Amino acid sequence: MAENTSNGVNTYLMEIALKDKGFLSNIRHWENLKAAPGNNVLWIKDITAQQADSVEIQSIPYKKLYYQRDNLLFLKGNNLPEKKIDGTLLWSLLSRVLPVELPSFNHNYFGVSQKADVKIVPTETEREPVALLVKAKKAGPYITTAPAIRLRVLSWIGINDSVLLAGTPLLPLEGQTYWLATDMLLPTGYDFEFPQLYAFTKKAIDPNDDYIILWDKENTYALLPKTKFMPLSISSFRLTYSDY
Repeated sequence: MAENTSNGVNTYLMEIALKDKGFLSNIRHWENLKAAPGNNVLWIKDITAQQADSVEIQSIPYKKLYYQRDNLLFLKGNNLPEKKIDGTLLWSLLSRVLPVELPSFNHNYFGVSQKADVKIVPTETEREPVALLVKAKKAGPYITTAPAIRLRVLSWIGINDSVLLAGTPLLPLEGQTYWLATDMLLPTGYDFEFPQLYAFTKKAIDPNDDYIILWDKENTYALLPKTKFMPLSISSFRLTYSDY
């Protein structure tokens, strides 16, 4: 349990709703942590001061961090008691309370989109577009007549009847542009509602770092294998789209 010593608070407790326990996957391997389910919440104890200030803990949304003095809980950084600790909680190792649960994502076909509990929202922050999704029939006439020097700075991948062009400067074609965050492409003008979830989301969807994740405005994504991206050239484009 957390305690107050002459050196200050040395351990903390975390409270998080049971429905949000998936956000704990990046700390479940910390062997010092113990957890106990409460009334629609999960409690985690023995969080060290260093862990409490770590990126892993700070990136967990919807949490509350407390320290304990006697049987009272105080929010981290607050001197007023918030609630009493439930003395009936049954503690166990966090890794036992939170077993690994891998989502059933489709890693075999990057044309299939998956839904995730991540909210994509409009943002006023300007980001440099580094990718462009455009219909192949619109891209073909330009690509097959462009000078090689204009194409060689780009890579590309086919997605059904469209092509995703990556790199800068982008080609002057009409389509959806994207910016890059942690190997995830998000539509320009949009961002995660909670940007601190970039690393968590990427790791949860793509633990082996094999894909670029292409998001759309409807909170769905497609997995694009990194090995399938090709240098853009007239010949590579025509090998895939023989009409040009």
